[in-house]
Amino acid sequence: MKNKIRLTVIGCGTMAQAIVDWLTKPVSCSAFKQNGDIFDITVTDKQEKKLFALRGKCKVSLDNAEATKLSDYVLVAVKPQDAESALCGLDLTDKVVISVMAGVTVERIKALTKSNKVMRVMPNINARVGESMSVYCCDGLSDENKRVAIEILGSFGQFDEIDESLMNAATGIVGSGPAFILMTIKAFCDEAISRGFTEKQAKDLAVQVFIGTALTAEESDWNFDALISSVCSPGGTTIEGVSYLNDKDYNKIIRAAISKAVSRSEELSK
Repeated sequence: MKNKIRLTVIGCGTMAQAIVDWLTKPVSCSAFKQNGDIFDITVTDKQEKKLFALRGKCKVSLDNAEATKLSDYVLVAVKPQDAESALCGLDLTDKVVISVMAGVTVERIKALTKSNKVMRVMPNINARVGESMSVYCCDGLSDENKRVAIEILGSFGQFDEIDESLMNAATGIVGSGPAFILMTIKAFCDEAISRGFTEKQAKDLAVQVFIGTALTAEESDWNFDALISSVCSPGGTTIEGVSYLNDKDYNKIIRAAISKAVSRSEELSK
């Protein structure tokens, strides 16, 4: 007997589209069926043109109230400042509400939705390629509710449960982090192009350097300084660049960028 899970996604922005894309891929549907689950997905948005990208993958609607009426799970993927208008008038009392809104607390989600079964999630844009790092906290979910919610998260990447007190920090690190890394990759590409590489060559070189380095970091212990030193031969090329970055407080600059994002998340939480 298959377990039909009725999921409504409110909001059809970049993140919602990425999540629904992975939820509806054959590989995901096959994995769900092995767990005895079949997802019946409806996506809503007030702008009909945003829904065009998902036609054929799931049901779409312009009516939040109608779409959520028979849902078991509701994933809220609107901008934080749009939360009240998107959720106003909806009866989500008996629904499991999963929110990917930055800076919106569990208590605020409960107040807006009237639901006592809430999961707050911070994914990132790498959900596009099924490689998001999502962190979550939850309140009031049964074991079965949590299993299904985690099944959703797992379809588009890795996940980890944390205390809600860490969610704003996670927003700066996990949610905003890809932008900071992409800026660094862009700098690699720009420099490579300026030195004669084609755009494709520059992108291939820069991206592979980051992929390989990330895998090296993943396989190592916590001693990143030792890893960095292992690349820096005395009197060699790398030490010149590393010394320059250290002189410019590169570590401090990146940490300050994360701190700015965290502060904004804290502001949204008030």
